Amino acid sequence: MVGRDILVHGVEMDGTQRMRPVLLEMHDDDFPVRFLRDLASPHQTPISSTGPVQVPADAKPAYPVLYQPVQLMLNVAMVKLSCDCPFSPRIDPRRILSAGLVVRRAIRRAGVKGGPAWDDVETLKAWMKDPTGKFGWRMLPPNQADLDPDPTQRPQLSSGQAEVDAKLALMAQKIAYTESTTPAFAAPPAVNSSLDRTIVYAVIPTASSEVCDTEPASPPNIRREDIADMLPALLLSNKMPVTPPIPKTKIDFRWMTDDFLNQIYPPISGPSSSDPTAATVPDPRIAAFHMFSTSLRLLQAVFGAFDGTDEGNAILNILNGYHVTIVEPARQRDAIDGKSAAAERLMRVPMGIFLGDAKTKLLDYDGYGNTPPPIPTVTMPTAWDPISGKDEKALVGAMLAALVPKSQAMLAPQGRFQDETRVYRLRLFFRLKPENPCCPTKLVWSHYSEPFRIAAWHESSMRPHPPIALPDPTLAYMNKAKPNCAFHVPASLMNAVQGTTLSGLMKGSAGGGSGSGGGGLSLGWICGFNIPLITICAFFVLSIFLALLNIIFFWLPFIKICIPFPSVSTSSPDEGAP
Repeated sequence: MVGRDILVHGVEMDGTQRMRPVLLEMHDDDFPVRFLRDLASPHQTPISSTGPVQVPADAKPAYPVLYQPVQLMLNVAMVKLSCDCPFSPRIDPRRILSAGLVVRRAIRRAGVKGGPAWDDVETLKAWMKDPTGKFGWRMLPPNQADLDPDPTQRPQLSSGQAEVDAKLALMAQKIAYTESTTPAFAAPPAVNSSLDRTIVYAVIPTASSEVCDTEPASPPNIRREDIADMLPALLLSNKMPVTPPIPKTKIDFRWMTDDFLNQIYPPISGPSSSDPTAATVPDPRIAAFHMFSTSLRLLQAVFGAFDGTDEGNAILNILNGYHVTIVEPARQRDAIDGKSAAAERLMRVPMGIFLGDAKTKLLDYDGYGNTPPPIPTVTMPTAWDPISGKDEKALVGAMLAALVPKSQAMLAPQGRFQDETRVYRLRLFFRLKPENPCCPTKLVWSHYSEPFRIAAWHESSMRPHPPIALPDPTLAYMNKAKPNCAFHVPASLMNAVQGTTLSGLMKGSAGGGSGSGGGGLSLGWICGFNIPLITICAFFVLSIFLALLNIIFFWLPFIKICIPFPSVSTSSPDEGAP
């Protein structure tokens, strides 16, 4: 019993009563017409696919799975309302002022003695909106679990003075949280009358556009050992290479791509006429350069060392305690004997400053535009100061301090049902007219449903999507095909596309040139395409790449299934048509 005089029980399509709300699943096109017809005729052959939500055979733990709209499935919760008196007569549907459904999530507790985490289905969080409009999963205090989800519908404090009561209500609204709800509906009067039951149903939300913008309360578990293992040798005290990467070499942004490196340093051996089985051995200078390029990319993209934040500056301060030695050719000067001679200039540059300059010239260079700037270069050092073990620990600590807030920011925003491993329970609530007009509106809750899980968007519901027909690209079709979509292309992008050739791409550049995208007309373009023909082109490209990837991953049997079917004449009648 939920409430003193109202009973809310789950009810199945055949009228069987359950204590908890009954969860049903059906094809999305069965709702609501076929669903209501089957509900009104429980003893006739059903015309819809409506049935109880199933538990997958391999589900651990064994919770029912609800599918999302993208999987062409729909889920409904169904209950009946009756009076708590002899023979349990049904409630008059006209007493229902409004009704709804809430979905709450089980909290996840840490495992015992390092064991796996587990979901406490008896302690739930509600998806709520705070007074500023931000959503999030928030713990419900025990005294609020049965309150109205809408704070404006809750009983307000009363002092007996209207003006004071209005101010009290305004103050309460400024700190109140509103729980997200889904509307519930009573079955049509004729259905309820014929069944002699007051049935209420609600579509269960399994997808939502609402997101939580707040960062996770607990920081991600990042270990210092994991950061140390991912760092290249240039940033480690005990692995600093004796020979620095390609010293004295002037490099530019192209060096940051493997295609360019393979052109500069081709393999030193491989299959030949004398030994066709010989393995291809890459030039060791590529691996040496990767120590530098990987260090630069990690500092820039992962740890944000150059973002100007306090965490990034802490990393650079440690690196600036060490230097790199750069040899630059100096201008000719007069020697003591009066002869002109070329000399080299040695520069000791703080490591953090050198890496910051390399980041600007190698990673930030923008070669697009009609007049691209000159390509900057960086001279690689001839020596790197080895980092001490003490400073390596300090460096890893600074990187950890920088990575935690970046990781938290990456985890937000989070969708309402984003984590497919979480477990949920739902309840229905009803706002009922009182039997005595002088009494306030009565709020009645159902029991919680059984725990359930919401399937990820990529899981299969065993209901395939209808096939998309591709056109037969005959000459007659091609003559009639017209562009039915258009893109506005900026001039710089259009010039880059027009200057690109397949041979140039194979060489790692656009059109065999620098790939900067400079030059050409300074006009924007509008390019029209025919979507069906684009789909055919994409189908060819997809088939080629699937064949290549299948060599490595053996994905083809799971991704591409082609079944032959006979051609159907357009003049043939539909056999078996109703």
